[in-house]
Amino acid sequence: MRIFLLLMLALKFMLCAGVMPIDFKVYDMPSEDSQGPNVLIMSGIQGDEPGAYNATNLFLQYYTIKKGNVRVIPSLSPHSMFYNSRGVYGDLNRKFANLDSNDPEFEVIQKIKEQILDSKVQAIFHMHDGSGFYRPKYINETFGPKRWGNCSIIDQDSIDVSPFGDLKNIIEVVINHTNSGLLKPFHKYHLRNTETAKKDTQMQKSLTFFAITHNKPAFAHEASKTLPLREKTYYHLLGIEGFLKAVGIEFERHFELTPQVVAKLINDPSITLTIDEILTLPLFSIKSPLNFFPMPLSAKQNLQSVNIESKSKILGLSQAPQSALIDVKYGNRTMMRLNPLYLEFDKSLQSVEFDIDDVRQEVKIGSLVKAKTSFLIHTPRDETKNTDSNMRANVIGFVKKGDTSPAPNEFDTLVHKKALFKKFAIDTNARIYRVEFYKNDAFAGMVLVEFE
Repeated sequence: MRIFLLLMLALKFMLCAGVMPIDFKVYDMPSEDSQGPNVLIMSGIQGDEPGAYNATNLFLQYYTIKKGNVRVIPSLSPHSMFYNSRGVYGDLNRKFANLDSNDPEFEVIQKIKEQILDSKVQAIFHMHDGSGFYRPKYINETFGPKRWGNCSIIDQDSIDVSPFGDLKNIIEVVINHTNSGLLKPFHKYHLRNTETAKKDTQMQKSLTFFAITHNKPAFAHEASKTLPLREKTYYHLLGIEGFLKAVGIEFERHFELTPQVVAKLINDPSITLTIDEILTLPLFSIKSPLNFFPMPLSAKQNLQSVNIESKSKILGLSQAPQSALIDVKYGNRTMMRLNPLYLEFDKSLQSVEFDIDDVRQEVKIGSLVKAKTSFLIHTPRDETKNTDSNMRANVIGFVKKGDTSPAPNEFDTLVHKKALFKKFAIDTNARIYRVEFYKNDAFAGMVLVEFE
């Protein structure tokens, strides 16, 4: 068993070797009344803690700030999150004391420090997933003082700063709020004061200790890794709510907070990924790999140069060294793989007219449309209403009768569902097909057609 684990660790190291650090993204949540506290909520400093970063992701999507100001960083270490690694280059949460400037994550640490030291930030809430269940006294290997799961943490009782320097009082509000929603009695949260300056040399290298030594009130909240994802995320959302309540930020949640609802939101089938504005993919039930998938030329040299848009804030593209395939990642989950066809992208085509089941409609490039039995794509016209001869449409999985061209053009061609080859559908249910547009040799965008 030990040999197997060592082999798995070695494989993981080889896969991660050569992975470049990815800049984290910062989100300021709009507020109806900005007169109030300014706080920073962070997670994902360790990439193998999905409860934490799924919670911040849902918080960004489904909460409204009524009073106060909230900044959120859902994943401080996206590269570690994509590889489900505690730290591709070591533990990022142990690099806040002395760090060699040659460390691959040196710039990442400097940017995190800048966020913490921002003059507007008055308090920091930092989220983790920890092992077992913390208890002040030893019960067994799962419940005891060496475990970190299901506890709220401060480095000391207080710091001499106003208004949130009473760390103990604030964290007790967080704990009480979290415990008000316990699913089982043994999930109970406890206060853990690490007394970092006196007792814990490892914690002296951590984010929260760096914060309090710079007069920034900081708090940590842990959910147990033993729990399923929906429950870890649930407890983290309770923790966030307790923290906001403690510092006086007013908010509104737009769903019923239960593990079951949390699971549905995490696995929401409406989540999509838009790449460089002109092509969009659903996240769930997609076949893998998608072959000859258009990607911008810039991605060949720098995958992170590709513009990604989604309502989810923990999506991204990842590529293992020496691999041609590009992974679409949702946190630590690989949702699909793309076998790229690198092309010049042309964004001049904004929309195209379709007849969908004989009903004319204008379809925006990069969108998904639904059809029952058929569709037809009208040839685009230029400003003088003449046919744009530089444009062509290619319906992947359709062959026009008698057309043997290597570059088919399927404008003004009626396409029936029954004429499409199911093996070219992009989804496991064989309902969604790619319609690709080209301007001369450049890729001009994609529309997905989903049949009922």
